[in-house]
Formats: sequence, C-alpha cells, structure tokens
Amino acid sequence: MKTRLTIFFLFITIVLIAQEKTFEREYTYKASELDSKISCRAITINELRTQLLNEIGVYVESESILKTSDVSGKFAQDFVENIATISAGITKIEVLEEKWNGETFWMRASITIDKKSLEESLKQLVADRQKLKELEEVKQKLNDATEEINRLNEELVTNKNTEQVAQSVKYDKEISTLAASNYYYSGQVKFLLQDFKGAITEFNMAIEINPNYDDAYFDRGNSKMELQDYKGAIVDFNRAIEIDPNNNYAFNNRGNSKMGLQDYKGAIDDYTISIEIDSNIADTYYNRGKAKYDFGDYNGAIADFSKYIDLEPKNVDGYYFRGRIMYSLQDYKGAIADFNASIEIDPKDFTAYVNRGLSKIGLQDYKGAMSDYSIAIGINPKYAVAYFNRGCAKSDLQDYQGAICDFNASIEIDPKYVEAYSFRGILKSYCLKNHKEAIVDFNIAIEIDPNYALAYYNRGLTRLQLGQRDSACNDFHKALKIGHLQAAKMIKENCK
Repeated sequence: MKTRLTIFFLFITIVLIAQEKTFEREYTYKASELDSKISCRAITINELRTQLLNEIGVYVESESILKTSDVSGKFAQDFVENIATISAGITKIEVLEEKWNGETFWMRASITIDKKSLEESLKQLVADRQKLKELEEVKQKLNDATEEINRLNEELVTNKNTEQVAQSVKYDKEISTLAASNYYYSGQVKFLLQDFKGAITEFNMAIEINPNYDDAYFDRGNSKMELQDYKGAIVDFNRAIEIDPNNNYAFNNRGNSKMGLQDYKGAIDDYTISIEIDSNIADTYYNRGKAKYDFGDYNGAIADFSKYIDLEPKNVDGYYFRGRIMYSLQDYKGAIADFNASIEIDPKDFTAYVNRGLSKIGLQDYKGAMSDYSIAIGINPKYAVAYFNRGCAKSDLQDYQGAICDFNASIEIDPKYVEAYSFRGILKSYCLKNHKEAIVDFNIAIEIDPNYALAYYNRGLTRLQLGQRDSACNDFHKALKIGHLQAAKMIKENCK
C-alpha cells in the first residue's frame, strides 16, 4: 500500500566521514520576568536551529548542492530561505552543552550533514509540493510564536505590572508552541532514521505539551503503523481527524492501517472520504484500488487504478496492478496492453515481462510467452518464477526436455519451489514415462508442503501405473481430504 508520511524519503546514513560537514553555533538568552528555565531552553534551541539552518541554506547555495533550475515559482525566488525551511525536516540538531544560572540560558549546538545525502534528500523533498507547503506552515507557526513572545516581552517593559497575569498566560501558550515543535522535529528525524520507537517517544512529548497537536498524532500514527501496531495507529489517526476533519491524509493512512487488519470495507470507506476531501491525490486511488481488489470488487479496482494512471501516467504501478486484475478476469488482451505500457516506461522491469508472458499463455501464444520469459531471465537470471513459467510454456509446445531443464533451473535457484518439483514430476510421469523419478519429485513436493493436494493426486496416478494400487488409493484419499475433488472419481474407479 502507498502511504503518505510526514516526509516521503529515506534518510541516507552517513558513511563517508570525509564528506561530512558540521555547523556549530552557541547562543545566550537573557530571561525576562515571564521566563522559566523551560521557556528559556525552548527559545534558545529554536534560535540556534534557525541560525544553523540559515547557515546550511547559504552553504547549499554556495556549493550549488541544489541549483535554482531544480525548483520553480516562488520557491526559486526565496531559494536560501526555503532551503533552510526544508532542511529542518531532514537534519538533526545536537545539543552539545547547555547552562542555566537563573538569569541567562546558554547553549552550544551543532548540525552535521553529508553533502551527497543532503543533495539527494533535498531533490526528493523539492518534488513534494504538499510537504513544502506543510514545512512552510510549521515555519510560519514558529515565526508567529517568536514574534508574539518578543511582543509580550516588550509590552512587559513598557507597561510594567500592567496585565502581567494575562501576559503570562499568553506567553506560556507561545512557549508551548515552541517546545512542542522542538519535540516534533526531533520525532521526524528519528522517524527518518527508522527509529520508530524513539519517534513515538518524541511525539508523545509534543502531544503532552500540546494535546491538540494534530500533526504529532498523525506522525505518531505513522510510526505505530511502521511497527505494525495498526490498532494503536488507528487511535492516533482518529484523534488527528477529530482535530482536523479535513485531513485527507489521516483518512488515507487510517485506511492503510485497516488494510493491515484486513478490514477491507473499512479501508475503502476511509479512502473514499479522503478522495472526497481531495480528489487529486493519486496514491489514495491506488490504495483504494488494492482494497477493492482484496474485497473482491475487481471492476471497482480497475476504475481506481485507471484514475491513478490518469494522475500518474508515468508510474508503472498503476499499469502493473490493473494488468494483473485484467488477467485474473481473463481479459488477456487488456492485460497485455497494460504490461506493454509498463514495459515502455521501465524496460528493465522483469516482472512485467513475466506477467505479459502469462497473459500470452492465456491467448495460447506460447512462443510469445517464452520470448517474454527469456527477456525476464536475461534481466534477472536469478528469478526462479521466470524459469518455471518458461518451462510450462515449453511443455505446452511439447518440448518436454527443455521444460525439465527450466524446472531444474528454478529448483536450483529456489530449492523449496514446490510447484517446480510437482510439474517436473508430471512431465516425467506422463510424457517421459519415467515413473520412479516422478515419484521422487512428488515426494519432495509433499515434504516441502504436506498439504499440496496436486502432488498427492499425481503421485497416486503414477503409483497406479506402477501397479501400487493400495499406495495410490492412500494418495487419492489424502488428496480428496485436502480438497482435490477429482480424486473422488479415482477412488470410485480404483479403490475398495
């Protein structure tokens, strides 16, 4: 399933120390009469983060890490400022030292970056306009809080002892905004580092400070979802939706969590609400398409993947899944058209060739299927499924030795490939009349999967050829018990 997370890209671990660059700053804040140690620390770390990120922004521009040609519109006009904003979501501030003497709060902090990692992360984030908008909103929220803090402090100096209680209440509110955002940023970075438990701890702190912090609930839900705590994630998405009923992403991700619980109907309902709020988010159609497929609504799934393709015509996923559904509906020509489109976009996608080959088998175009399987094998010589499928196509063309060679190859790659043993046994038994070797293959298949009814059934037929009627009947009875209905006829005709 596709999930819109607070940040869409992976943080790349820094391995080459020579490429690292550390920015370090210190800042001293003089407490006002409205301040406590907590408020002083929140203001200090916010100021240090702003200074460090601005410095990173200048560095990015001076080193041409991201050229203005990579961006457009308003973003390009405020390049350095926006780079600083973006960097807040992909860099971690580390507090090196801090001191509080009751009157001043001093802190020294740093941010370490890797040039190549930063470039890749910035490019991915620049392409995400929704995320850029969110980062701007968070930045504006922090700016507003900082301005209000400064204004209240100036008012206190100008109007000593006038409405000091009211000012203190307002001041504490703005400080809470800063403090909660500090934990929120830290949670984002831990999420990127795939420290999901650590991220949850940070989001917990942000929510403790601000119980109505909808973004923190949303991202804590994402973290829980990564840990497969789907029920816990749903609770957080519920709260995010309660605070902001128009948060289409919260509905989408709640749908993803319900998919994790196999509540396909509930997931479809959530995706539908998300689409009603914003009908231009391609991933939600993709997610609903998969949910409808799992729910058994194949035509509805095709409609959703078609909409996804309209919004993302250069993404292979939509064609791939729509093609697979068409194949399952025996619309082989429609499936081939989708796999053709997928291959045109990504000629190296070996799975698309394999699926196109299956569709050609449906049209009895065995030579065309073999060609597709061979291309897939050329791209990925270790893909056992391609050898197996090509073996089946060769068998249909009565090239039994060639088929066995392909089954051998698939087994060499995957020694637990139960179908390959079974089909190889079938060829040995019925086509090559090598019954003893066939039984060896059926034995291995049954050893790998004791509930593989087809292997029992075919071993029974082969034992009949060898005159082993009692053993054959035992196999037919086992096959029937597991669910192979044709075994009933063989029992009636051959067993007492």
